[in-house]
Amino acid sequence: MYVIVVLDGRPGHEKQTLGVVAGLRARTEVMLTSINISHGIPNRFRYGLQLLLPFLAPLKKKLQDADLVIGTGSRTHSLVLMLKKKYGIPACTCMSPSLFMRRQFDYCFVPEHDKISPARNIFFTLGAPNPCFDRGLHQKDQGLILLGGIDKNSHDWDCDEISEQVLAIIESDQGRFWTISSSPRTPLTTVDKIRKQINTGKNARFFEYSQTPPGWIEEQYDRCGMVWVTSDSISMLYEALSSGCQVNIFPMKWLRKNCKFRKNEQLLLRKGIVSSYSAWFKQHQSGCCKSKLNEAQRCADKILETWWPKSLL
Repeated sequence: MYVIVVLDGRPGHEKQTLGVVAGLRARTEVMLTSINISHGIPNRFRYGLQLLLPFLAPLKKKLQDADLVIGTGSRTHSLVLMLKKKYGIPACTCMSPSLFMRRQFDYCFVPEHDKISPARNIFFTLGAPNPCFDRGLHQKDQGLILLGGIDKNSHDWDCDEISEQVLAIIESDQGRFWTISSSPRTPLTTVDKIRKQINTGKNARFFEYSQTPPGWIEEQYDRCGMVWVTSDSISMLYEALSSGCQVNIFPMKWLRKNCKFRKNEQLLLRKGIVSSYSAWFKQHQSGCCKSKLNEAQRCADKILETWWPKSLL
């Protein structure tokens, strides 16, 4: 297959798109051309102009044999649909676009917790697809704690409560060595408090997200058998599940009953895919079994089943 991906420079969006590409590559040989529009409107306009005016189109020769185009993020959609029309190929996105554009995509891979109406071209997923998968490298004596942080539109962040819960996990499960990491939204008060709490401990180490190199978090998912995530961190939560980890969550205090973060938290708890902090302690630290989630592969298989079924034989 020859696949065009349109990237907008946002890591979350790019991980979703490249996760689906990885799923395609697991089934068949894939050639890839990336178009990066992360430099804003001038860059998008330049690519659009090249497609509309053949004599300005150095892309034409390169793209005319393409089989599929994928792009995630609203900034990618106009160019993705232009490529679809120009080359007569299917177009997919890992989100729910605006209603007008949604109808023009062949497949929209949409998380269940978004609660949009079903349609012919809507394929529901449990969380967003991502490039993580179970490599079978988990170590039972290694644990990972991932902290989200402040979002004034969705939840209250209780620094004292989160810090106490992190400390309680480290103290009650001393058979593991715990790696703890912040995120861009984690307030400094939380970082400082947790650092002070674990200074005297021998089974934990704290890392600030800004000090970790690219690929570090994926290495932790592969290495750590158990992962704790604050439930406001949807992307990290699903990456850990896709990596085959046993995942537990720190529930948040949501500001609105119908926010997608709360719906996602309830969905995962209802399906028994994760355990909450309180349930984990009541069950004497047994928690849920490791996950077998691989939504990127499900999306890729849906594409192949629709247009290239022989690839699945």
